[in-house]
Amino acid sequence: MKTLLLLVFTLFIFVTPATAQKEAAIWYFGNNAGLDFNSGSPVSLTDGKLKTREGCTTISDKNGNLLFYTDGRVVYSKNHQIMPNGSDLLGHNSSTQSAIIVPKPNDPYIYYIFTVDQPLPANADDNPLNDLDPPNNGLNYSQVDIRLNNGLGDIVSTEKNVHLVTYNPNDIEETKYKCSEKITAVQHGDGVSFWVITHFINNFYAFKISAKGVIKNPVKTQTNLKILLGGYLPNAIGYLKASPNGKKVVIANNASRRTNESGPKGNPIRSTGNVLLYDFDSSTGKTSNEIPLLVNSNPYGVEFSSKTKKLYITANQFKADGETILESSLIQYDLKNASIPTSKTIIDTSPLIAGALQLAIDEKIYRAGYVTTDNLRNKLSVINNPELDGISCNYIPNAISLTKGSSEQGLPPFITSLFLYAFSYEFNCLGDATHFYSNSVETIDSVVWDFGDGTTKSTDREPYHTYQAPGEYIVTLIKTVNGEEREPLEKTISIYEVPKVLTVSHMLTQCDTQDNVPTDGLALFNLSLANEQISRGEKDYEVHYYHSFHDAENDLTNTQSIPANYRNRIPDELLYAKVSQPNSSCYSIGTVILHANKNILLLPESMHECDLGDGKAAFDLEQKKDLIKKELNLPSDVQISFYSSEEDAFIEINELNEEFVSVSKTVFLRAKNDEGCYGTGNFQIIVEPSPKINILENVMLCEGLIDHSILLNSGILAPASINDFSYLWSTGETTQTISINKEGEYNVTVKNKSGCTATRKYIVTLSYLAKINNIIIQDLQQTNQVTVELDNSSDYEYKLQYENGSETSFQNSILFENVPGGFHQLIAENKNGCGRIIKSFAVLNAPKFFTPNGDGYNDYWNLKGINSSMYQNAVIYIFDRFGKLLNQLSPSSLGWDGTYLKEPLPADDYWFTIRLEDGREAKSHFSLMR
Repeated sequence: MKTLLLLVFTLFIFVTPATAQKEAAIWYFGNNAGLDFNSGSPVSLTDGKLKTREGCTTISDKNGNLLFYTDGRVVYSKNHQIMPNGSDLLGHNSSTQSAIIVPKPNDPYIYYIFTVDQPLPANADDNPLNDLDPPNNGLNYSQVDIRLNNGLGDIVSTEKNVHLVTYNPNDIEETKYKCSEKITAVQHGDGVSFWVITHFINNFYAFKISAKGVIKNPVKTQTNLKILLGGYLPNAIGYLKASPNGKKVVIANNASRRTNESGPKGNPIRSTGNVLLYDFDSSTGKTSNEIPLLVNSNPYGVEFSSKTKKLYITANQFKADGETILESSLIQYDLKNASIPTSKTIIDTSPLIAGALQLAIDEKIYRAGYVTTDNLRNKLSVINNPELDGISCNYIPNAISLTKGSSEQGLPPFITSLFLYAFSYEFNCLGDATHFYSNSVETIDSVVWDFGDGTTKSTDREPYHTYQAPGEYIVTLIKTVNGEEREPLEKTISIYEVPKVLTVSHMLTQCDTQDNVPTDGLALFNLSLANEQISRGEKDYEVHYYHSFHDAENDLTNTQSIPANYRNRIPDELLYAKVSQPNSSCYSIGTVILHANKNILLLPESMHECDLGDGKAAFDLEQKKDLIKKELNLPSDVQISFYSSEEDAFIEINELNEEFVSVSKTVFLRAKNDEGCYGTGNFQIIVEPSPKINILENVMLCEGLIDHSILLNSGILAPASINDFSYLWSTGETTQTISINKEGEYNVTVKNKSGCTATRKYIVTLSYLAKINNIIIQDLQQTNQVTVELDNSSDYEYKLQYENGSETSFQNSILFENVPGGFHQLIAENKNGCGRIIKSFAVLNAPKFFTPNGDGYNDYWNLKGINSSMYQNAVIYIFDRFGKLLNQLSPSSLGWDGTYLKEPLPADDYWFTIRLEDGREAKSHFSLMR
C-alpha cells in the first residue's frame, strides 16, 4: 500500500519469508570436530579449527550456510581463518558455556557474541584449580558485522568486549568472580527480540536484545537457589538452558560447596551439586516457580526435547578417591507429569563422562562424552526420540562418528526457540495485511491460526490478516505434525501506526565554511540534527537519508543510506528522510533541504587560566559565551557552543562542557540563531604557568641557641627571578623572606605577572633541649649501670665523658653499663642538631656495709677505686641519720672503724659526703653491721 501526501510518502515492505530456519545446521566443537545437519542427518566435518574442552558456539544463516564460530576467545570466519579483529574475546574454552551467538533483530548482518569467563578470583594464583591467568572477566559481548572483511565478517572494534554487570560492584568478593559459566538465549515474547540469560549466586539476569541493540540494564530475578562464593570454582560449572517454547529454564550446578577445600583425606568433596527447573516469562524476562530435581549429585549437561515434554540431564558418579569418574547417568524427567521430580527415569548408566546435551534441528538430542581410560573420543551419542517415555526415547551411545575430530565435554548451544518452536510474522503497520508463517524445519500436516483480535481463525499455512486498530495481540498457532497435535504456540505481536512526519520540507541550515569558496552553498551537514524535526518530535523513530525516493523505498534493511555526516553536492540539495518505526515494517518518507548560509567568521580574544599543576587549567566556557557576545556585539538571539575540532563544530557533536579542563589549545565555536548557522570561528585557551615553588617544608626552631630565630623564604625554584613575583605571608608581610622565632604554621602566597598563584606552607616545630630529671647509678654484681631519666628520651642521643678524658660514642639508649668509678659527665644532645646538655655525676665504689668486730675482715669502711693522686686532697665526711658529723677521713686512709669518740656506734645506716678540692661533691649511704 502506498499513500502520497504532499512530499510525504508512506510505504510498507513486502518480502518473501524463509520457510526454514537453519541457523543451527552446522556445529563445530571439541578438537577439530564438526557436524553438518543440512541434509537432515548429521554428516561429519573435518575442517574446523577449534580445540576446546568445553565452551564453543556456531552460527549459520537461515539457509544453513556457515557464518562463523568461536570458543569464546577466538572467532573463526566461514573460511576457517581467524577474523582480523577476532582474537582476545573474554570468554574461555574451559568455561562450560563460554559463548552463545544472538542475531540482532531486523538486521541480517549484525550478530552478538556473548561470552562468560571461567570464574576465578583475582587472587587465585596459588589455587590448584587455577589453570588461568586471573582476573575473571565476567559477562561481555562483542558485535560481528558480516559485511566487513569482504563479506567474511569482523568484530566491530568499538563494540568488542563490552562488559555487562551481573554482580554487586560494591561487594569486593562478588567482583572477584563476576559470573558463572552459564549462558543461554531464548526468543522474546514479542517474536522479534531475544533474551540472554545467566545466573550468579542467587539471581538470574536476563538481558534484552532488541532492534536497537543490547540493553545493558538486565531484568533481575532472585532465586531460592544460592551458589556460595566460597566454593565458586567448582560450583559455577554446569549448563543453563531455555526450553524451545520459551516457557522453562533449567540450571545444573556441578557443586554447591561452601569452600574450595578438599575433604578430610585430601580428596575433592563431591556429590554436592543440584539441578533446578523454573518457569520463564518470555515477555518480562522473569523466572519463577523453582522446582528442585536433582540434589547431592554431580550434574553437567541439560536439554529440553523440542516439544518441551521431556528434560534430560547427565550426571557423574565418582570413585571414593573423589578424583576418578566411575560412571555417569543419563536421566529423563517428564515435564507433563503432575509431579515432575517423581518422574525421574534413568535412561542409561555407562563409563562415559557426563558431557553436554544439545538439541539439533532434526529434533534429536546429541550427547558429548567419552570413557576417561579410552583415547578414542571420535563418537557422539544420540537420543533419537526424545519425546517418548523412558527407554522408548531410543538412546544409542557412540552412534555418530566424527571421523578425524574428537569430542570432549562441550557442544555448541543455540537459540532453540528460534529454529524449532516458533513462528514469525511481517508487515505490522496498521492497515497492512500482516503475514504469518511457521519457521520450523519439521513437516506440518495442518495448522490453525488465532490472530488474537476476535475475528475468524485461519487454517492457511501462511495466512494474511489485517488488524483494525494499533496495539498488542496474542497470536496462537496450533500445528499438527505426523498426526499429532502440538502444544499451542503463542506470541504477542505489535501493530503500529504509520509514523507521522512533516508534510513540508525541513530546512537544515549550515554555515558555508568547508572550502575556499565561502558562498558556494556547500558545507558539511550532520543529518541527524534533522531527525527530531522531520519526525515531529518523536525521538524513538529511526531516520535514514537518501538521494531519491526510489533509493529510500528499495533499501529494505536500511543499510544503504547516506552517512549521517554528509557534504551536500549542490546548493539547497533535497534529500529524502525515511522515518521508520523500530521493530516494524512501516515507515514514512519526508524531505530535507540542505541549505548553507554565508559564514560570519568569529575570532574572539584568547582565554587565560592558571595551571592546576599538571599542565592543564579549568576554563569556564559558560562565562566565555557571555564575554564573546559582548566582545563581538552579537545579537541577543545568538547561541554559542564550543568544540575540540573544526569538524565537530560544523556538525555539532561532542560539545565541550561548561567547565573544561585542558592544556593550551584551539577551541572552535559555533554560533546559531533561529535561522540556523550564524557563524563559526575559534580562539585560544592558554594555560598560564603558576609559580614553581616547593609546596611544603618542615623546619625546626632550636631552643638551645641564643638567637633561635630562622629565615623562611618563598621557595621559588630557579631559574626564576624573585623580582617577577609578589608575596603575601600569613603574617601580613610582603617580602620574599621573613624571620620567625615561634613555632606554628606559616604560609606564603606567591603571584606571578600572569596573576597565577601558588602557596607554600611551612610547619615550624620547636626542638627542645634535654631536661634531665635524674641519673640513677646501680651496682649490680660489681657492675656499675648508669640510667638517664628524662622526658622524650627518643629525641636525643647520649654519651659519657670519663674523668680521665676518654669518652663513649653517642648512643640512642639511656642505659650505660660497666661504668668505672669516678666523677664523670653525661652529654645529652638533640638529634635535630639543636644543642646539648652536660651534667656531672659520680660513680662511687662505696661498700654497702662493713662489720667492725675485730676479726680482721671488713673492719673499716672507706671508698674504693678513687685513691689516685687526683683525689689526694679529697675529704670524706660521715654522718648519722640525724646529720651529726661523726668522722672525716681521707680516701687514702685506712678508713672509719665505726666509733665515735672511741666508743663503738650501734648497727644502723650512716651517710657520707665526698668533697673534691675543686668543690665537686657526691653523697650516698652504707650500713654498719654488728
